[in-house]
Order: sequence, then C-alpha cells, then structure tokens
Amino acid sequence: MKGKIRMPICINQNGDAFDEFLTVSEEEVAQMNLDFPITHALVVARNREGYLLLHNTWKNHWELPGGMLEPDESLRECAIREMAEETNQASDRVVFRGLMKFRLKDGRIEYGGLFCADIDQERPFVINDEASRIVYWDGQEDIGYIDEIDKELLNYYEAT
Repeated sequence: MKGKIRMPICINQNGDAFDEFLTVSEEEVAQMNLDFPITHALVVARNREGYLLLHNTWKNHWELPGGMLEPDESLRECAIREMAEETNQASDRVVFRGLMKFRLKDGRIEYGGLFCADIDQERPFVINDEASRIVYWDGQEDIGYIDEIDKELLNYYEAT
C-alpha cells in the first residue's frame, strides 16, 4: 500500500504551501523530534475592530506580524519582538496555538510557531523598514492583496 498523499491546507500565489497545523503546547515543542527546523513565529492578533495586519514594504502585500528566530531566542520571544518591531503593538496576553508546517516553493520545509494575542490598547504605528502601515482588518473590507496563507491563519485565532 502506497503512502497517503496529503493536500496542503493552503498555497499562496508565490507557491509556498501551508501543509499542516500541529496542536501542541510550548512545552511539548521543546521535546519534539521534528523532521525539519523551526525557523520563525507568527502572531494572529486582534482588537475590537479586527485582525492586526501589516503592509510589508518589500513584498507589497498585507500579512501577519512575525519573522525569523534569532540565535538563542524562544518562539514566544520571537513573536513578541517581531510584533513590536513591525507594528509597534504589544499585548499582555500572548498564547501559543501550535506549530505550522510549510513547504516552500524552493523545496525547503520548515516549521513556525503560531501565537494569538489580544490588543487592548492600540499604540501609534511607526513606519519601519518592513512595514509601511498597519490595519485592524474586519475580515470583509477590501484592503488589497493579503497573503493567502496569512489569511488562512486568521482562522486559528482564539481569544486570549
């Protein structure tokens, strides 16, 4: 019997695939023997108006806050740092949701940590080298192109 072929959850216009979501705790991640590296963290954050998205200056589209792990940095530290650097937003309630598995267009396979956050007090946005603006998206307004994978990840939000 041949192995079962799994369809990706979502593929973006660049050809990157969101293959799998693993519901595990932060503590379990440290004990896991993964077949590929954990490289980054993303944050699905929201306030009463909607989901926090940033307009990526380099990619010219809307996406979730997040980025690459730095040496000796935890997934949580990465998520909090990236949200602050890219959007100037912060939350006292950042909750780990699990691991995302991606198959990138160039053939690499990697994992990333997904966090949820509630933003009670919006801070002024500061333009930076990664983001030209932010929005709290209501899920309906046409704001332009949102990366398909990031849009799919909004479905993983849970109130903190």
